[in-house]
Amino acid sequence: MILSSPHVHTTFCDGKSTAEEQVFSAIAHGCGSLGFSGHAPQRFDPPCCMSADAEKAYVAEIRRLQKAYAERIRIWLGLELDLFSCAGTAGYDYVIGSVHYLPAPDGFVAADGDPIALKALADTVYRGDGLALAEDYFRLYTALMRCRRPLIAGHIDLVRKHNAALHLFDEASPRYRNAALGALRAARETGAVLEVNTGGMARYDAKAPYPDRPLLEAWRAMGGEVILSSDCHHAPDILAGYAQATRLLREVGYESVRVLGTGEALLETTPLDLF
Repeated sequence: MILSSPHVHTTFCDGKSTAEEQVFSAIAHGCGSLGFSGHAPQRFDPPCCMSADAEKAYVAEIRRLQKAYAERIRIWLGLELDLFSCAGTAGYDYVIGSVHYLPAPDGFVAADGDPIALKALADTVYRGDGLALAEDYFRLYTALMRCRRPLIAGHIDLVRKHNAALHLFDEASPRYRNAALGALRAARETGAVLEVNTGGMARYDAKAPYPDRPLLEAWRAMGGEVILSSDCHHAPDILAGYAQATRLLREVGYESVRVLGTGEALLETTPLDLF
C-alpha cells in the first residue's frame, strides 16, 4: 500500500506544524507522496485560512520543498477550497472542496467550530429545527460540488462533528439521510473522489472517520472511488487513524483506494492492505 495524505495543513493557515516538519514526518512514516492543502483565502474567519500574502508564501514554500525532497518523496501543491472562499485555483495541482460554514445574520458560523455558536444558530435561524440546519449544510455541499468541481470531496458530513454533544438532529432520520445522499450524488456526478477523513480521530477523539458508514456504503454502491486523508494539522499525526479507516473500508467492500501519485500521474490506485 502506498502511504500518503492529500489533506495537510501548516502554519500558513491553522496548522501547528511547518510544511517542512510535515514532510519530515511523512518521510519518517514511509509515505511515498504527500499533498498540502492550505485553507484558501476568504473574507472572514482569518485565523482559519491563508491571507493573500500567506498564500503566496505557501505556494513558494511547497514548490521549494518539491525540489528539495524530490528524491525522497513526491510532494503535491493543493488547496482546500470552501464554498465561500474568494480564491482562484490556477497553479494548484489539485483542489479539495469542503463546506465549513453556514450563513448567519451577522456573518458565518462554522459547522465544526464553536458548538455554542452552532447551537445558537440552530435555535434562532432554524427555530430549533436541527434537521433544517443539516439540510442547508448538504445543500451548500451540493452547490460546492457543482460550481467548483473539486478533485476531492472533503469530509462530506462534517456537520455531524458536534451532533453527539448537541443532539441537533437524528442522523438516522429520513430527512437527514436524504439530504446527505443528495450531496453524495452531486459529488458522484462531478467525478470527485470521496475523502475518507481521519482528522477528527487525532484532533478531537472522533470514533470513526468522515463520512459515516452508511454514506460509505452508498458511495460504494454508486461505484465511487475513495482516498484516505489524515487532514493533518500536527506533523506526528500524518497517518493517524489510517488503520481503523482501512479496516472500515475493507468491511464496506473496498479492496483499493486512490492515492496521490509518486511520479508524474496525479492519482494512482493502491491495494488497501492493512498496515
